[in-house]
Amino acid sequence: MPAVKISAIELMALKKLAVISGALAKSLSDPTAAREQTALTKVLVDVVSRSDIALSTPHTPTGE
Repeated sequence: MPAVKISAIELMALKKLAVISGALAKSLSDPTAAREQTALTKVLVDVVSRSDIALSTPHTPTGE
């Protein structure tokens, strides 16, 4: 899978988007829409978590 570079500012924006997405999921009265928004929020939180780990992990050259 190709890597995507995310800056620290982009990561912060994604974190805020995840919070807003979660709040939207909780406020929706349509159960189907709420379930779909919750699923999207979970995916976004996973991406944010992986990006957070990648940005905090020191990178060492591999010679590639």
